[in-house]
Amino acid sequence: MTTSTAVNVNSVNSDLAKFAAPPEAKSEGAQDRFLKLLVTQMQNQDPLNPMENAEVTSQIAQINTVTGIDKLNTSVTSMSDRLANAQSIQATSMIGRHVLAAGNKVEFDGTSAPLTYDLPERAKSVKVSVVDDKGATLFTDEKLGVASGRQVVTWDGTLDKGTEKAAAGVYTIRVEALDAKGTRINTTTYGFARVGSVTLDNGGVTVNTKALGALAVDRVDAII
Repeated sequence: MTTSTAVNVNSVNSDLAKFAAPPEAKSEGAQDRFLKLLVTQMQNQDPLNPMENAEVTSQIAQINTVTGIDKLNTSVTSMSDRLANAQSIQATSMIGRHVLAAGNKVEFDGTSAPLTYDLPERAKSVKVSVVDDKGATLFTDEKLGVASGRQVVTWDGTLDKGTEKAAAGVYTIRVEALDAKGTRINTTTYGFARVGSVTLDNGGVTVNTKALGALAVDRVDAII
């Protein structure tokens, strides 16, 4: 007469839980070991107290969850690596180009520089100036009735006095805007600089400029 060896279901369930817990286990090997253990458990269960379908379903769901998390981690790591590579390629392509970022320094290198600012409301008058490091005003542009929003004055380096152009260097942009009552309007100015190099690190991408210093890439308003 064949006798059936009874196995404590709770004990085996505990073993299965321990088996499924380590996330570092390989998903394929984990599935094989799980199925072997489950089959052994079912073969040796107490005939008078067999496993219920809910128990089997729960254990299968448990291993599927572990396997799914493992595959998800692998996918996320792969996507992260690809994103980092794409970010590196994009970052290096910025070298030699100009960027706009909140600030008041403008780098003039012989080509036209955009003197950029934002007006929160319509202005009765706006005066845009370029000042050197000694405080002397080199260029002035004045307009009446300027609408709200992003405004740009293109400066080709020409000085207010004479036909000469400014030497290559870093200058300061100043904006004086007045409303209909003559009250000064707060404006946001944008610096303009050439990217000399980029730095890649775990924190992201940093663009290095002469006029604006080191800028996190998320501080760059525009690439020109």
